[in-house]
Parts: sequence; structure tokens; C-alpha cells
Amino acid sequence: MEIKTEYFNEVFEPGGRVRERYQPLFEALERIGEEEFAARCARAGEKLRELGATFPLPDDPEGQDRILPADWIPRIIPKDHREILSTGLLQRGNAINAWLVDLYNGEQDVVPEEIVSSSVFYRSGPLPDYSVPIHVYGPDVMQLGPKEYVVLEDNVRVPSGVAYSEAIRRAMVEVLGDLYEPYRVSAISAYYAVLKRSLETAAPPDVDEPCVAVVSRGEGDSAYFEHSRLAEVCNIRLLTLADCEVQSGEVRDRSDGRRIDVIYRRFDEDYIETDLPELEAVYLEGRVNIVNALGVGVADDKAVFPYVPAMIERYLGEKPLLKNVPTLSPGESEEREEVLDRLDELVLKPREGAGGQGLVVGPEADREDLENARRDMEENPTNFVAQEFLDFSTHVLKGEDSKLEEAFIDLRVFVLPAIGYIMPGGLTRVASPGTRVVNSSAGGSFKDTWVLED
Repeated sequence: MEIKTEYFNEVFEPGGRVRERYQPLFEALERIGEEEFAARCARAGEKLRELGATFPLPDDPEGQDRILPADWIPRIIPKDHREILSTGLLQRGNAINAWLVDLYNGEQDVVPEEIVSSSVFYRSGPLPDYSVPIHVYGPDVMQLGPKEYVVLEDNVRVPSGVAYSEAIRRAMVEVLGDLYEPYRVSAISAYYAVLKRSLETAAPPDVDEPCVAVVSRGEGDSAYFEHSRLAEVCNIRLLTLADCEVQSGEVRDRSDGRRIDVIYRRFDEDYIETDLPELEAVYLEGRVNIVNALGVGVADDKAVFPYVPAMIERYLGEKPLLKNVPTLSPGESEEREEVLDRLDELVLKPREGAGGQGLVVGPEADREDLENARRDMEENPTNFVAQEFLDFSTHVLKGEDSKLEEAFIDLRVFVLPAIGYIMPGGLTRVASPGTRVVNSSAGGSFKDTWVLED
């Protein structure tokens, strides 16, 4: 099987031959046959529905959920690539944690003060003395060439996607298990046990047997499937703030009065203000911990992103092992002129944007979008960053006619820096053919991500 590729394709060599690590997979696919493979893919999709791996369509007036969009040709990551990602991302997570501690102790001088103070995610006030700011870190990385990875974004507020990654793996093992036979693929299910251990270490220091709860906005949250799965597998409570109350300076579960020592928050901070404002005082007094800590979102600010390599050098005394995607800050006059001159070549992002919101991909945008972006940036240059439009790696999708199509991919990695762990896998996000935007809201999909053990 051969296809002609335009970019660095992880499956096919430049001449169109299947790369060595994918050859056993494609031999298995040929034995299965296109008709049988299509039938199994349909069954795998139904398995996702059975597991509850669905999410609401934001533009659907009836609020219908759809099955998590998955492509069933897996991504294969060699063992040595995992080692590159593990060391580089743990280094990055540790440096960001050190910077956040300094920031909230009033001692940081790595990031310009005007960037910090203008961030919508910054909050005044210290962290609890014992608190590690980030226990769960979900960076997005791209591969540019063999063993060459770069970081696209840091995600530390409420990193999501691990349960979707696991659901795709469960569906694939059940329906397409014979594809795994030629390989030794790292299991990903151990992530939950390590996550629970990391959450337990976040408890206030005088607590011997901490009670940990996943706290969510409830079933109306688009990621509630993940919240419930995390609570189920970690064997911890699943609550909303309405299920909690503050009594005598402690947070308790209304149902049985049990004191809650660690809140694994799956919500943005405004939820506390509206539903349980007393919680913040208990948190600041050190009687309950919140993971990830309140205020860590400033590290998600895209204007802070360019300074992470400097954090690594300052706090760890090391050279960054993974590079950033080159990023320009229009708030700086010289860089603003460059962005305006090259707007049709760059990717413009709002500083606080998430999930592709407000994204303008210059080479893919029409004239109207570019002019609107130019006007918005000229009016509020400090609200944006611009990143280089990179030819990152591609994979393959099965098109409607069963022919293979080339599509860009990135990887959401799940890192637990407080305990030194990275999940051997992740959530490979796939763009629709013809675009580099991998978000599912833009028509993207997901793949099972195999990390090889040898």
C-alpha cells in the first residue's frame, strides 16, 4: 500500500512506502480487508457510544450529542520518542510550577510585569504554603521531523482528554484487537492510579487518609463523561459544588458530612464565586487543597508561553529539551510590525483563547477574516500572540471512499509533574484534510496513540 504525501508523514516515507514500524499494522489491515475493516470501525464507534464517550454539538439546537469522532488507524510512537517527550515535558512542567510559586510569592521576574498583570487568569494572593500549583499538565506538542518535537501550547487550568484517549483504546482493543498482536504497546490504564496518588499527595500536611473528590459542574458539562470516568476508576467521589458545604472552616460532602481534603477541580474559577464563595477562604487557610491550584491559568496565557524556556533556565539551570513553536507578541512594537506585515503567513491567537476559539490561520483565511483580524489586533495588540505556520507531521485517514487521505496531527500529552509521571500515550488530534486546525469543533477527530515498549 502506497500513497503520495506532501509533508513529513509518520506512516509513509517520502517515496510512498510504508515506514518499517507501520508495516505489520498494514499487513494486518490487508488481511482484514476493507469491507470487514469498515464494519469493525462502525462497531468501534458504537462501542464509544456504549461507553458514554460522546459530547454535545454546540450548534445543534436540539442539544444532541455525537459519538467522539475517531479514526481507527492508530498512531505509533517509538519508545525513544516517548523518552524525548517525557524528559522534555517533565522539565517544562517542573519549571512552570517553580515560576508559579515565585509569582504568587511576589518574587518572579522572568515574565514582564505588564504581561502578568494584564492576564485575565492572574489573581492576587499567595498559594497555600504546601501546595504544588500544577498536578495535572496537558501540553500540546507537534512533531516536525524524525525525533523533533515542539510545544504548541501549555494547558494547566483544566487539562482534559485522558478519558477520551482511554475510551478509544478500550473500543479498539475490543473490536480491532488483532491489530495489536505484532506489537508490544504500552498500557495507559495505569495513569489513573498514579493520578490518584498525585492527588492524595496534594492533601493538607496534617491529613493521614485524605478524602479526594472530583468536583464538576455536573451532567450539563460537555466533559462530564471524563469527570465521571475519573471518579469511577480512581474510586473517589464525584461532586458538584452544590453537593458541598463549608462547616467550621472545612469543606464537607452534604450527603454524609465527610470532610473533603482535596478537590480535583474540573471547572473554571468563576464556578466558586457563584456556587460556593466560602470555599476560597478555606482553601487559602490551607484546610482544603484545590488541584490544579487557583490562579495557575496565568501559565496558560499565550503571552506567557514564550517565556517558558527562560523559566527552565532560571529555575532548573538547564537548557530546554523541547523548543516552543516560534511565537511573536504584538504588544511589543517591533514584533507588532512584523505580525502586521506577515499576517497572512502566521497563526493569530487570542491570549486567553482555548479550543481554537478566535483562531485565525493566515494561509487558510480569506481576505475578510484577515482584515477583521488586522483591525482587532491594531485596536488591542496586547490581546494576541502570533505563531509560525509550521509544516508539522501528518498521518492518514480513511476517506469516505476507503482511500487514505493525508491529515495533520498533534498530540495532547498527560503529565503529572508533581509525581514525575507521563502517560505512555495521549490523545492524538487529527485535522480535517486540507486544514491544520485539529480541534474537534473544527471537524477534527482523534486516534488511538500507541507507544511501543521496544
